[in-house]
Amino acid sequence: MQNIIITGGAGFIGWNLANKFLKKNYKVIIIDVKKKYFNPISNKIKFIKCDITNEKKLNKICIKGKNNVLLHCAGQASAALSFKDPNFDLDLNIKGTLNIVKWSSLNNVTRIVYASTFNVYEEEKSKITEDIKTKPKSLYAISKFAGEEYIRVYANYLNIKWNIFRMFNVFGPGQDPNNENLGMVSIFLNMAKKNQDIIVKGSLDRFRDFIYIDDVSEAWFKLIKTKKYDQIFNLGSGKMHEIKEITDIMENLSGKKITFDEKSVSGPMEFVADIDKIKKITGWKPKFSLEEGLKKTYEIMKKFNIDEKSK
Repeated sequence: MQNIIITGGAGFIGWNLANKFLKKNYKVIIIDVKKKYFNPISNKIKFIKCDITNEKKLNKICIKGKNNVLLHCAGQASAALSFKDPNFDLDLNIKGTLNIVKWSSLNNVTRIVYASTFNVYEEEKSKITEDIKTKPKSLYAISKFAGEEYIRVYANYLNIKWNIFRMFNVFGPGQDPNNENLGMVSIFLNMAKKNQDIIVKGSLDRFRDFIYIDDVSEAWFKLIKTKKYDQIFNLGSGKMHEIKEITDIMENLSGKKITFDEKSVSGPMEFVADIDKIKKITGWKPKFSLEEGLKKTYEIMKKFNIDEKSK
């Protein structure tokens, strides 16, 4: 049986991938520094506690089997936090990625799929294709782009196949409720669940490409089923959504008041994915609309105690 090894598998995207591949009868192994809130580890999934920045401890992990596939989701994922602690970004997103590529060569990993970000691109009013100019504007984006390059060059050198997903705004149940710097949708819905008014900072003219987590995990699964190696893919909905559209839906769902602070500094203005490449290669296409995804996310979030601390 083929092993699916997931770094950061106790996090939001990694845990959803773990469950996806488990349901498809793969043997799933998670490598993560800790188990997190919302993520009870299934007894069918092997959990290995390890900090990937610690090369000595990482190299003590030995995975048997042949043709192992590694889904590299571990990383610091906040642009705002990258400016507060740039060394952490460098250690986890760059050094950690280098360690993982080296470790993969010792553990029969024949393919690495890397979770990157749309933030590596320059802003565009038209849809962004994979060959458009890259121009990272945060230390987080720089570190993720550097991770891409380490995988592209070093994995090739070590004869490991690779793919890169440049993911757009992924949302859904399971994002860390205590992280106020990560996930626009999660932040807004958590405000609503805590009986607070929803405070929206930045221009309402911004638009984004939001994609529901179930669509993301399906795209990863379909790509693994192909033999289209050594390529970069955008992963988004391919649809433009203004911030005002999102707040209108959330206001209807929660019944909470929306407060706007358009003078506040906000993130980039315009990012929408061209997803023709991944659709053509795998036959995948997103199934969930923004409204459907927001409704499912809010309904599930209401079932959990939002004030519980991460474990």
